[in-house]
Amino acid sequence: MANVTLMEFLQNDPRPFRYYHRGQSDSTTSHELFEIAQVRTTYPWHQFNLQTIINQFGALLNNVRIANDAHPSTPPPRFAAEDCLREIISIYADRPVRRALARAFEHIAANPSSQWAGRTETTLGAGSSARLVGTFVPDRAMYDPNIEVSVNRLPGEIKPSWKLQSAWLAPNSRYRRAFLKRLAQLTFYMLQQGYRAQHSGARYGYVLTDKEIIAFRKEDAQHTISVAEPVQWAGPSDGKPRMTVVLALWYLGMLASHDTDWNLDAQQGDPTDSELIS
Repeated sequence: MANVTLMEFLQNDPRPFRYYHRGQSDSTTSHELFEIAQVRTTYPWHQFNLQTIINQFGALLNNVRIANDAHPSTPPPRFAAEDCLREIISIYADRPVRRALARAFEHIAANPSSQWAGRTETTLGAGSSARLVGTFVPDRAMYDPNIEVSVNRLPGEIKPSWKLQSAWLAPNSRYRRAFLKRLAQLTFYMLQQGYRAQHSGARYGYVLTDKEIIAFRKEDAQHTISVAEPVQWAGPSDGKPRMTVVLALWYLGMLASHDTDWNLDAQQGDPTDSELIS
């Protein structure tokens, strides 16, 4: 089995997943508590791009090598429901991202450097792999695999594209209100599941669908959020570095590993502990 660089390894996405058209309901999880995290204003997250990733982590991506077995040879099956999509993503995205994160942190541990100081190893898993706050369970968690109970540093949600897609966020889209309402589920999880005393939750989060990943960054725990350009499932590599879903997920994991940046400092006007933990 050939060894390749992390960048080469993370260039191979599956193609967009296909689903059966069976008149599926577009209803999604809702709760009155999500209102405290309702997003009212969005900004572009311009820095979420290939060049920024290379500038920050090019030394790892271009020099660390990994065995190249990124994807199963069997194409993913068509799906008809959200639980099946989660299973497909666990095979075609979670697994290679976990391997790439583990290899990056193995290299960092073996080659101590001030460049990588102040980071905690992270991995990607089911939302229940991290500490759960209250009764809510995000679909995905970025967490420290080396301790018994780790905070969820970066919650993720998985949605079929008939329930959520980036085009709905366009200023003139008739679905924009629905997008923001459904986004409140993720932003609530970011504030609640990323909770630490004197802090107001996780800074980063994402929604992953059968067509794309949409990454989010919060500057505070108020009703605003920055939205990255969506990254579509890119299919097999053409040999040139590009944004892929698995590279985007790996990058989010590296952002979540930064011990002083992954979560938000508390400030006046944030949701109270009693609101988040009830």
